[in-house]
This record gives sequence, C-alpha cells and structure tokens, in this order.
Amino acid sequence: MKRTYHFISYMICCGALLSTLAANAQKERFTLERCVEMAQENNVRIKNAKLEIDAAEEDRKYAFTQVFPQISAMGAGFVGAKDLMRGEMEVPQMGAMPLSMIKKGVVATLTALQPLYMGGQILNANKMAKLQREVRQLQFEMTEKDITQNVQDYYWKLVSMRGQIATLDAADKQLEEVCKLTTQYVDAGVTTRNDLLRVQLKRQETASQKLTLNNGIEVVRLLLAQLCGADMNTFDIEECNILAPLAPETYFTDTHVALGNREEVELTEKSVSLNALQVKMERGKNLPTVAVGAAGLYYNMMESNQGNLVGLATVSVPISGWWSGSHKIRKAKVALEQSRNNVRDTKEKLAIEIITAWNALQEAYAQIEIARRSVEQADENLRLSRDQYNAGTMDMTELLDAVTLFTQSHGTLTSACADYQGKIADYLRKTK
Repeated sequence: MKRTYHFISYMICCGALLSTLAANAQKERFTLERCVEMAQENNVRIKNAKLEIDAAEEDRKYAFTQVFPQISAMGAGFVGAKDLMRGEMEVPQMGAMPLSMIKKGVVATLTALQPLYMGGQILNANKMAKLQREVRQLQFEMTEKDITQNVQDYYWKLVSMRGQIATLDAADKQLEEVCKLTTQYVDAGVTTRNDLLRVQLKRQETASQKLTLNNGIEVVRLLLAQLCGADMNTFDIEECNILAPLAPETYFTDTHVALGNREEVELTEKSVSLNALQVKMERGKNLPTVAVGAAGLYYNMMESNQGNLVGLATVSVPISGWWSGSHKIRKAKVALEQSRNNVRDTKEKLAIEIITAWNALQEAYAQIEIARRSVEQADENLRLSRDQYNAGTMDMTELLDAVTLFTQSHGTLTSACADYQGKIADYLRKTK
C-alpha cells in the first residue's frame, strides 16, 4: 500500500513537471525592442491618442469650410381655415363687392451668403485649428514615449527578478553541497545533527524566497503582456545579459540640445501662439462684419407660379458689445502673458529634470562598480569559509553567514544592473 502511494505521488509530480515544461515550451519570447513595437501598435492609450489626432484633423477641415459661402434652403406650404386676404372692391354700377383670396400657397427660398470680412475671425479660427492638430500630434508623441518607458520599466524589473531567482538557485546549490557534507559529518559523528537542521532550514528559507519571487515575476509578466497587447498565456521575454552595461557617457546629451527635443517645451510655445490668436479672435468679435450674397424666391399663392432673385449685402456692427468685449480681450491678454511665463518656467524645470536624471544615471553606474567589488569579496569569503568548515576550523553559523553574504551581494549586483538600465531609459526619455 505504501509503495502504491509513493508511485501515485511520483506519477503526479511527473505529470505536473511535464505540464510545466510543456507550458514553458509554448511561450513566445520577445526582445525589449519587439515589446516596444508591440506596445506602440496595440496599446489602448496610444490608439486613443491617434484618434485624438483624427478628431483634431476633422476640426481643422471644419474650420476651413467656413471660408466658403453659407448656403441654405427653406420651403413651406400652408392652408388657411379662411382666406388670408379679405376685403371689398368697388365695382361700377354694382357698388361694393366682397373680395377674398390666398387660402393656400407654397413658398421656397434658396440663399447664398459669402462673408467678405469677419474681423479676422475665420482666418484666425483656421490657424487655431491647425495649431490644435499639431498639439494633438505632440501629445501623441509624448504618450508613445511614456508607454515605451513603462514597457522598459516592466521589462527590466522582470529581468531583475529573474536574476534574483538565478542568485537564489546558486545559493541553494552551495547549501546543497554543504548539506551533503554535513550529512557525512553527522554520520561520522564529527558534528551534531543540529548543524544539519540549520542547513536544511536555510534551504527552506531560500525556497520560500523563490516562491515569493516567482509569484511577483508572474504578475509583472502579465502587466507587461497587457501593456504590449500580447497574449497573456504565451507571452514572455528573452533572457538577456545586463551585467556588462555601457558607461553613462555613451548616452550623454547636452542639456540645451535635450530641451529642444522635449515635446513639453514645444507644447508651451504653441500655447503662446494659441493664446495670441485668441486675443485676435476676441478683437475680431468687436469689429464690423461684411457679407454679400443672393436669394432666389419662389411662391405660388394664387394658382400662379412666381419667382424672383434678390441681391443681399449685410454690414453688422456690434456697438453694444464693445464694452463687454473689451473685458474679454483683457482676459485673453492675461492668458497670453501666463503662457509666456509658462514657457520660461517649463524650460527651467525640464533643465533641472534632465540634470537630475543624468546624476541618477551616473550614481546607478557607480553602484554597479561597488556591487561588483562586494560580489568578489563575498565569493572569496564563501570559498575560504567552506575550506575552513571542511577543515573543521569554522562552525556552521559562520558558514551560513558567508552563504547569506554571497546571496545578498549577487542579488545587489543584479538589482543594481537592472536599476541602471531603468535609469538609462529614464534619461533617454528626458533627452530624446
């Protein structure tokens, strides 16, 4: 019965292992560059930003139609309960005779009106619509860069966490060898069983850390897949080496050049242009408007078709609107001055942001060098500790401490390299 139980358990474990291997074999692995491409193609925020450009383009086309004549048509028919025209007519030798007519009829008009002068409102509206379209394009580019950076953040986080798994695997391998050696010592009566239990406990702690990391890896993998618009069941990333990064100088960009690459600066400058046009629009509302046109008339009210063509000319002067309009103009001028202040303020803040990102990049690279030295020292310390433990000149506590330092130093190096890659992505986002 016991053998049967062990056999069933063995078969279940084998089945689970084969299922895991099959699932991993079916996963499609992507490079960072491919992940970025997929996000730019499939991400919802980017798609919506593209639609905003399309909407702005329709607004621009709508504004352009305002330069053409405005044509309208109207038709009406009526039937009265009584004749619309009633009265009397004097007839020689017969006296007054009653008169009534137009009990029903049809009226139709076709009017075309061409604006000649609108105080510059049509021209400025077209300029504003064009600028708004350019603003949407800049916002789209900003969204693309934000999504790209998000992809890079998740990608390097995933790489870092998997590097931590590799570190724990290496530490567990060291502990496994110590466990075998300690088992031999216990069997030979050289050491107590307590040392063996301490090694086994350390391995269990390592397994627990791996379980937590694997759960975190799965969550980050799903988040990255969703960001890229990929199949969450089969998506995965390719393994990459992050332990030999390039120096920060490879990515350096002069601050003044970087400012010229930032969409935020161009957006604030276009805000100035939009507010300047708004001032002109408010002024135009207080200026006379002139339009010419023609109207075609058709009517049938006395069983006879009649028509006419009328020329039209209109001049409109908003006299009562001058007083209230002057306040609108002043308000628009205030907004214009604010936008000019924002240009200077934005450039100064972005310059500080770029410098801060550069400093963070250099600091992250320096942390890698520090972590490398720690790894070298931890590796040597573990080697010496194992030799001393084998020789019986070191106890288990010191050996396990050496394994802990080994794990921590390698984990710190992996995290530092992944953090440096994230700092590269952040710096490039702020300078390119």
